[in-house]
Amino acid sequence: MRASLLVSIALVVLFPFVQSVLAADAKQIYEEATNALYNLDFSTAEHTYETLTRDYPDNPDYWNAVASAIWVRITFNQQKLNIESFSGSSLGTKDSRDTVNPADEKRMRDVITIAIQKADAILKQNPNDVRALYAKGVSQGTLAAFEATVKRSYMSAHGKAKAAHDLHEQVLKLDPTFDDAQIGVGAYDYVVGVLPAFLRFVLSPFGVRSAGKEMGIQELEAVAARGKIASSDAKMILIVVYTREKRYEQALKLLEELHSKYPRNFPFELAQASVYRKMQKWDDAERVYEQILAKIHAKKDGYERLRQARVLSALGTNDVDSHQFERAMDTFQQVISANDATVNEKGRAQLWLGKLFDSEKDRSKALEHYEALLALDCSPDLKAEAQRYKRHPFGE
Repeated sequence: MRASLLVSIALVVLFPFVQSVLAADAKQIYEEATNALYNLDFSTAEHTYETLTRDYPDNPDYWNAVASAIWVRITFNQQKLNIESFSGSSLGTKDSRDTVNPADEKRMRDVITIAIQKADAILKQNPNDVRALYAKGVSQGTLAAFEATVKRSYMSAHGKAKAAHDLHEQVLKLDPTFDDAQIGVGAYDYVVGVLPAFLRFVLSPFGVRSAGKEMGIQELEAVAARGKIASSDAKMILIVVYTREKRYEQALKLLEELHSKYPRNFPFELAQASVYRKMQKWDDAERVYEQILAKIHAKKDGYERLRQARVLSALGTNDVDSHQFERAMDTFQQVISANDATVNEKGRAQLWLGKLFDSEKDRSKALEHYEALLALDCSPDLKAEAQRYKRHPFGE
């Protein structure tokens, strides 16, 4: 009896210590999983987050983390995880795909539903629990991102983004020092703020209004500087924002910082080259592309996961932009010979070679490349352009 009592007392005394150790372990595991995710090791990230959901099933943050990992993996596989996908008037590029595995989509939506349920259970006990409100906002934000980037369902995305904005705004009213909550508010304020004034006026009766794009940028910068949870996420959003706003030096600074922290994340380095091209700093862009190709060949930092032909295609276009036409020809020939080139990359390379030979008045070689393109099962747009230059030489 006395021994049993001593054991009970010991457990009571040790319980807070045990909880503290578990929390510390969970924090370390979470950080390791997040590091894996940002280094594009999706399977490790998802598996590790899932272990946290089993050990701490009532914590909505871990369920949100699993959902975010699935969303990033899907976006990466759709070839939309690049700065070009967010630089135009619509999401994605010519090489992006919209197909998604139904099982992946169901899994992501199911996990987010669980996250929201876990947050709601906490809020039922305490409606002002800021962590639960923040987690629920993250769930809505992930859904908004998924609907916009993966599904291109922009009206649905707006509804989810507005819900995330309102939840995070509620968090900030309850705790103005909860800097991470500004991410949902800032992202929404910026996106709505860049809409044309007339469109904002038309949509305002439907709740589409914001504090403006400049306020949105400031809110995102606050998260990037002081956030404890979402700092890296805010920096990634700011890279897109700064690029769209032509604040290229600020975008490059964040890209360098993030790539230093996550060296296996090659989209950061590809984005650096892309930003240099927007700045018309062709030599800097070429230097970065050559660095990337060297890492692919050396299989350094996981860069062997990146297709060489994708980089060569971008380098060839950079060569054209910098008027290095002979070098461009050589680069596009490498694309055509590359084993990992897509049919559209080969088609674009053939098209460029045809145009370059036309520019040199070598009509016979130009026609050879246009014919080679037409023999490929590539994009109809590329074929239409090749047909046009077959009839009328490029540049005339």
